[in-house]
Amino acid sequence: MDQQIEELPEYIHINQNDFSYRKHKKQKEEDIAICECKYNANDPDSACGERCLNVLTSTECTPNYCPCGVYCKNQRFQKCAYAETKLFKTQGRGWGLLADKDIKAGQFIIEYCGEVISWKEAKRRSQAYETQGLKDAFIISLNGSESIDATKKGSLARFINHSCQPNCETRKWNVLGEIRVGIFAKEDILKGTELGYDYNFEWYGGAKVRCLCGAVSCSGFLGAKSRGFQPLKLMFRILFDAAVDKNASVESLLDRQEVGGGEVGVEL
Repeated sequence: MDQQIEELPEYIHINQNDFSYRKHKKQKEEDIAICECKYNANDPDSACGERCLNVLTSTECTPNYCPCGVYCKNQRFQKCAYAETKLFKTQGRGWGLLADKDIKAGQFIIEYCGEVISWKEAKRRSQAYETQGLKDAFIISLNGSESIDATKKGSLARFINHSCQPNCETRKWNVLGEIRVGIFAKEDILKGTELGYDYNFEWYGGAKVRCLCGAVSCSGFLGAKSRGFQPLKLMFRILFDAAVDKNASVESLLDRQEVGGGEVGVEL
């Protein structure tokens, strides 16, 4: 295990988002959403379960304000109530994350944590990462003006690979006034199964990138027609993996149409 840890990409592990360019928002009392749940020992779902008004609006309950008190089950992000997962080395796709215990459909698996940055900073970093030939770069959309960069600081969610037939999905939740991104199970997932979600990857270099997910329903390519930098869709891991493996720049791979070990289909 020690050898595996040494081979992992260098990064700082965090379980909460890092706010370096702005202050963490402080929830105002008038903005606190208080549900109408009442705890009933005979009804496990009564304590802020699926019928909770806050759950239905993807909002976590605020401690000391929830009517269910210590029985509240709608504080999963705050309590880091993650599913049991395990890192493993994939065949040809770098590191991945698998279920280390059975996971139920709809279950919260893990939060996608990283540095919360502005779109402007996301653009600067994405260009810098490409110039550096960085193997693992992870920048995703958070809200209308910010992104999460898990490249240098992040949770284990950064290791979840793309899949065209995903068993997981991302969901955005309001947690104490901040929008946070969680990975949730789309279906029942058995222990030992690799976790995957759809990156909605787009490479804005004018060509599609071959997908290596291996799913039966794999679309074959990721990416779409180039329209310049668009911060809403940033996920460069597969492309950088290909660049590093071939000891070449991303741009040169696109020019030579050698991304992903196969031909690059150009969409006109």
